[in-house]
Amino acid sequence: MSISGKLYVWEECAKYAPDEPGIYAFYNEDRVLIYLGGSANLRKTFTHYFETNFSDDSHKRETKYYKRLPIQNWKERAKELLYEYKQKHGSLPKLNIHLEPPEKKVVHEMGFYFYDNVDKSLSEAAFSLKGFQEKIGKVPVSSLEFHQKRGDFARWIRDVFEETHLADRIDKIHKTGEDLRRELLNSLRNPEIAECPECRVMVNPLKKWKMTGNPSKTGEKLQLTIGLYKCNNCKKTFRKVVKKEKIKP
Repeated sequence: MSISGKLYVWEECAKYAPDEPGIYAFYNEDRVLIYLGGSANLRKTFTHYFETNFSDDSHKRETKYYKRLPIQNWKERAKELLYEYKQKHGSLPKLNIHLEPPEKKVVHEMGFYFYDNVDKSLSEAAFSLKGFQEKIGKVPVSSLEFHQKRGDFARWIRDVFEETHLADRIDKIHKTGEDLRRELLNSLRNPEIAECPECRVMVNPLKKWKMTGNPSKTGEKLQLTIGLYKCNNCKKTFRKVVKKEKIKP
């Protein structure tokens, strides 16, 4: 999947992008998609690319054409399009691949094994969060309902990957059927998005930073990833712990 709409010639139109947040796609001379991204200000981003000839990433100099789409929730939409593209083509556009963080995989003993009931295995398992997301999209709804009711999904994400914020979000999902699948996938695709405590609108973090938490009674230390959020609806600013990681002694 990519951005619909007009295909522009890069050198002729890049400077005239709208002064708005949005997503964009770059294509090479064969009109093959090579990069999909987003920006808080399309005009500033495109002007910088144009004036510096892609000095921040020389590989983008392959760009001959582009598409653009002004949209407020550009981070979520870019993630959704990249996910859809990977599902369809088996990999990301070539200039997005090197931006992906290394995928954490766990040994088979710590994998998530899907069941339809206590004694009915589906022979489906996940050993990474990406693999887990793929399985969530294909296993029967009855399996999703079985595990969600028991709290298995949130427990595995919290205990194995230490993704506290994501686990808490999944734990609060009370849907059934395909609505449950949809909510689970939304959470996995946008793991850092948080609900505004004032008006309940979902918000992406403005920035993140790491800090060391206080030692526990057993002397164990945690490294916390904190997200700073500002609600676009009610303008409330708030913080959330996005991730907790144990610090090795």
